[in-house]
Amino acid sequence: TSVGQMTGSWAGAMGHTQFIPTSYLAYAVDFRGDGRRDIWSDDPTDALASAAAYLSRSGWTRGQPWGVEVRLPAGFDTGLTGRGTTRSASAWGSLGVTDMDGRRVADHGPASILIPAGPTGPAFMVFPNFGVILRYNNAINYGIGVGHLADRLRGGPPVRGTFPPDAQGLTLADRQELQRRLTAAGYDTQGADGVIGTNTQNAIRAYEAANGLPQTGVATATLLAMLR
Repeated sequence: TSVGQMTGSWAGAMGHTQFIPTSYLAYAVDFRGDGRRDIWSDDPTDALASAAAYLSRSGWTRGQPWGVEVRLPAGFDTGLTGRGTTRSASAWGSLGVTDMDGRRVADHGPASILIPAGPTGPAFMVFPNFGVILRYNNAINYGIGVGHLADRLRGGPPVRGTFPPDAQGLTLADRQELQRRLTAAGYDTQGADGVIGTNTQNAIRAYEAANGLPQTGVATATLLAMLR
């Protein structure tokens, strides 16, 4: 790869896998065997293999899960949640933690309980492989997102817990309905995934402008009621 093709972000993250230069030097691999460790090519083979090498050398245990969604018992002490507290799966089970079908979770090493959306949202029991994902990007929601996406690609189920309303009092279903109704009214949100991103914010502002409202771009229960 020529220097001119080694493009990256303003912070120096490069290629499909957004490696910083030191990560490229340490972990990038020539999986195609063409003499180049090319994480920029339209063919993502080297990039994906380099990400796998990064995870493997960071301690990933093949065949072990990153985590599983769990059900917490009524009255569970949320002070026990977070990566700072680890117990065996059986020890968590003795406190009433089960998988989503009410069964004991198998032992995959020291485990923590995470409740990223608070005590009324989904809960996850995470294992050492979760920490390996965080070596790549040290953000809890990122780690859960990557792990869950991998599970879904293998045919796993969606998250079964219910996410609580957001700061504006809207549930995921409410936000999706808002997007659908905006699009039907002629203000295209470019999809209805429940994520209030730039496209939805712009659609809201256009709707507000057309209806003589302050242009906030904020998805609210009042706006949803107006669209119904």
